[in-house]
Amino acid sequence: MAITHSNQLVWFRRNLRVANNPALEAAADSQHAKPLGVFCYDQQYTGTWLGMPRCAPLRAKFLWESVQDLQQQLQQMGGELIVQAEEPETLLPKLCQELNITHVHTQRLFAHEEVAAAERVLQALNAIGVTFVQHECYTLLAEAEVYERHTSPLGSFSKFRRKVAPDTQAITLRLNPLSVSQTSAVAQENAVARENAEPQENGVWHQLLAHQKQTPRTRENTAAENIIENAVAQENGARHHSLKQSPIAINADTDSRSVLPFKGGETAGQRRLQDYAASAVGHYKETRNGLIGADYSSKLSPWLNLGCISPAQVLQAVREYEAEHGANASTEWLIVELLWRDFFQFLAAEHGADLFQGSAKALGKVPENTDNDPTFLAWCAGETSNEFVNANMRELAKTGFMSNRGRQNVASALIHDMGIDWRWGALWFEANLLDYDPASNYGNWQYIGGLAANPRGGSWFNLKKQAQMYDTEGAYQKLWQAQY
Repeated sequence: MAITHSNQLVWFRRNLRVANNPALEAAADSQHAKPLGVFCYDQQYTGTWLGMPRCAPLRAKFLWESVQDLQQQLQQMGGELIVQAEEPETLLPKLCQELNITHVHTQRLFAHEEVAAAERVLQALNAIGVTFVQHECYTLLAEAEVYERHTSPLGSFSKFRRKVAPDTQAITLRLNPLSVSQTSAVAQENAVARENAEPQENGVWHQLLAHQKQTPRTRENTAAENIIENAVAQENGARHHSLKQSPIAINADTDSRSVLPFKGGETAGQRRLQDYAASAVGHYKETRNGLIGADYSSKLSPWLNLGCISPAQVLQAVREYEAEHGANASTEWLIVELLWRDFFQFLAAEHGADLFQGSAKALGKVPENTDNDPTFLAWCAGETSNEFVNANMRELAKTGFMSNRGRQNVASALIHDMGIDWRWGALWFEANLLDYDPASNYGNWQYIGGLAANPRGGSWFNLKKQAQMYDTEGAYQKLWQAQY
């Protein structure tokens, strides 16, 4: 398929949408050339850390659906999305040279690995004379605005909110964010080694995710998963290939008890935003600690964290509800949740590699290999002595989702009651959560463990009391008692 494109290329990261996407807007030229984008399945998806894969089938399925939705939307615009399982610092320079690209536009992200990846791309593109431009669109507030008002290190969310957004009604829509052209250099000595060793066949991964119906990894089906669609785009004789199937296993079925039939992509994300903002947002604060049902909370985080929808679009939807029904504590609190999300992004930028390091208090044990730790395995499988923890862990493994209340409780249990290294729990969340992003995930785990931004020195929850408060009749625990 021949594509007449400009000399601008979009590297899509966690901005998998066409609306309110400044990188895509910047890449368009006056001749309305067809948009050309690239998405890389790099090591943050295909790799492992601490011997465990980083992306489980349910999360991989949601990601693939999101990438495919973006590809379809770009094709409807006459453009194309090239999807490859390759590191961006290798693929992007190659495409730029083949297609005479002069500018690569992308999204600014904040966690250590993401900053390091952007730095590697910057160096590779600079070496061949290509301009690299990063655009802010992942947070609600602009970075310059935040650091102008909050000049000291981020010690607590309450202080952050008082300084940067004391009045949520004063937050204005940022639908055309400013861009930054380069990242700060990443110090090599701060790099975090995320080993790429293959997980053991009889290890935690294979034991605990058998329900997701993974087929044996033979040479034949591995090849089938990597079928390439030839000539997705063709320009000046150069042929560009796009993956036809996910490079990560996605043959997983979501349990029928899931709070929502989650489907990845901008199309589904916009539908969920419209549905929730039409009415349920008006009671968010009263119901946000719920455990069963679609509308006790917004459930927008899976689409937000892949950028299928933007925080500015969520704010706009809330403002539209307020214009018709009036502002209330619930509409304000949903915006506060967006600020919590911002807080962890800027905290990640501040902490760098330390986001993945540190011990929570004086742990009783820090296993070198989770396969040999029955306590951790029981936690992952939802087979502990506490049924409230079990229900939440089973919901996560079978649906890719867990409520905010549940996340706090199971993290507290692993860290403070079981004495397990918090990073094992954070990695299990990384692999399984549909709404995973490194800043929010690892930042929240550090918060519970008392390693970062928690003035109380950690958060320990009384599991019995929590179950009595939030699952008074035991309906949630009963719902997830069965392992089917």
